[in-house]
Amino acid sequence: MKKIFLFALLFLSTTTVNAAMLIKTVAMVNNDAVTSYQLDKKMATTMALETNRRQLSQEEHSALRLEVLNGMIEDLLVEQRIQELGLAVTDQELDSAIEDVQRQNKLTSEQLKTALQAQGTSFADYRKDLRKEILRYKLIAREVRSKVEVTKAEIRTYFNARQAEYMTEPTLRLGRISYPVADDADTKTKEMLIQQAQIARQQLLGGKVFADVLASLAGDAEGGDMGVMVEKEMNPELRLMVEGLTVGEINEPTEALGSIHIFQVLERTPAKAELTEEISSAIEQNLATQNSEKRFAEWKKELRKDAIVDIRI
Repeated sequence: MKKIFLFALLFLSTTTVNAAMLIKTVAMVNNDAVTSYQLDKKMATTMALETNRRQLSQEEHSALRLEVLNGMIEDLLVEQRIQELGLAVTDQELDSAIEDVQRQNKLTSEQLKTALQAQGTSFADYRKDLRKEILRYKLIAREVRSKVEVTKAEIRTYFNARQAEYMTEPTLRLGRISYPVADDADTKTKEMLIQQAQIARQQLLGGKVFADVLASLAGDAEGGDMGVMVEKEMNPELRLMVEGLTVGEINEPTEALGSIHIFQVLERTPAKAELTEEISSAIEQNLATQNSEKRFAEWKKELRKDAIVDIRI
């Protein structure tokens, strides 16, 4: 029994020594260590994500290993700064963020968990990663975003360079006069309605105000100012009647959708790019995010410059 016990002690001792030899410190970042185990794990993840990566030479593998390690050092410095500032994410904040993800992707809680499992991620790991991401946003807001300004000149320059993205659709405003056609109406009745529509059309072309002409028709016709609309969103049959008409012009009386119609083009607004308040706000938000990411990268370099970093590979 003593021999067996002694063998067990020797085995445990050897295992501990081997583990210590296999897991070593590859970098010291201030008072925190990055181990070879952590680096190897991160390397494996990086290689797995690079699905199209060819077989690397020893030199390329070493360069990638150093690149990954430097990324880990930056992340650790960020974590240290977060701890130094006492930033935290409450469970309520985390739950709200997850609810937002579910709402944006139209997923239930169970569907989200199933989707994560399909990607090889547990819900617990997802919460952990999301907490880190929220902490990162808080850090950016405190250290970077509050110091980033977006000028009106920058917004205008951004808008001018991308005006095609902000072009509005051409619109028009129509006045409509329609003569309903009964389902059992014969050819003679339809011709009479077309003649009535033609008389109204001539009055409009003669300069009479659209509202006055419509009012004079009493119960013979219906219609009114249709308001501003996007031309391409109109019913195809009706759109054909006004296609190419300029302001003031009127189509020939045409039957469609159970009525004889005439349309007068009251206004036309061509496609244009206008820097509205809403667009300006969206551009400002976009530029602030871009500038923050750029400033954050610079801030991390400054953070590293002031840190004690000892790389041991």
